Amino acid sequence: MNNIHLNYVVISRLVLLPILVFFGSLFIIPKIRKLSLKLNFSDTSNDRSSHNGKVASFGGVAFFLSYIFVLFFAETLDSSHVSLTLLASITIMFFTGLLDDMTDMSPKVKFFAQFIAVSFLMSEPDFRILSLYGFMGIYEIPLYASVFGSMFFLLGLINAFNLIDGIDGLTGITGILVASFYSFMFYKLGFYFYLTISLATIATLLAFLRFNFSVKRKIFMGDTGSLVIGLVLGLLTFKLLSLEVDAYTSLSFNREQLPLFLISVLFVPLLDTIRVMFLRAIRGVSMFKPDKNHIHHIIVDFGLSHRRASFFIGLLNFLVALIMFFVIQVFNDLESVLILVSIFFIAILLLFLMNKNKSAIRMKSKMKKLFLNFLSL
Repeated sequence: MNNIHLNYVVISRLVLLPILVFFGSLFIIPKIRKLSLKLNFSDTSNDRSSHNGKVASFGGVAFFLSYIFVLFFAETLDSSHVSLTLLASITIMFFTGLLDDMTDMSPKVKFFAQFIAVSFLMSEPDFRILSLYGFMGIYEIPLYASVFGSMFFLLGLINAFNLIDGIDGLTGITGILVASFYSFMFYKLGFYFYLTISLATIATLLAFLRFNFSVKRKIFMGDTGSLVIGLVLGLLTFKLLSLEVDAYTSLSFNREQLPLFLISVLFVPLLDTIRVMFLRAIRGVSMFKPDKNHIHHIIVDFGLSHRRASFFIGLLNFLVALIMFFVIQVFNDLESVLILVSIFFIAILLLFLMNKNKSAIRMKSKMKKLFLNFLSL
């Protein structure tokens, strides 16, 4: 009888909560947009913008409200009792993004606030990675190294989602893609609390895209949204990484190869961040200085519309994740790593060839001259 009741509770939460989140977001986002424009909280176009005129921001408010709703009603599924910690961390990140959207917060203050939000998560054993279970020969990880490394990666992932939020739909589509893979994994693993969060993420992002792609009713998620989405997808990533070997018997690949698969699921935000940070480093400019060297800028400048560019990049991310899902079942750790690294380099090369940025054109011209001089030797 208890199992029947439990199944009923689980099914009702898994079905009803995402549906309510979707329609609730559809209802509240236009209200947020109207209020944002009324209070003159909007994104005005500049030389880096991909839009014209003023567009309402703060679409991420709907994400925050959705997660509060889900954490409250899915608490019965929370066997580890982490709901309050998640709520505290998400709330801090939300207000960090909100203040940044309103006042253009300094990078140092913004990073410190993100650090505090992430620290709450690291206080929970549920998100600590204490072993890689043999991946690349690594087993047990000391607690201090685990916490430091986890915070570094999570802060990087949060800002990676913030960085790709540059054209209509890209962060939303990427978030839906990542949450979809995670939903499948949490379902197979039987972690229904985190499955509910994943499904709610998909639901609220689908509702947001309805307006983000609109011409007359457009709204941006802003840092308010991208930071919260990055945090939530980050904590879901760490939950998957924190699970022991026994939990993965229901999946078709070994636990030790999980990090590699998750990297492939997060391919686009990680590729964009690594690439942009490297370019800024070799040019000697601040890591926090905005530019137009992101993947989405290159694709749009190449001739695709925002919508097509977002779907193209999303498709690329999906294909990489799908390829690596089968690769890790056939090849060993080292071979799988080499294949993923090769995919990264191929993507970087293609982006370089497609790049119409002045600096990229000059670089290609120099490389062409060097190549011709080499052939003439």
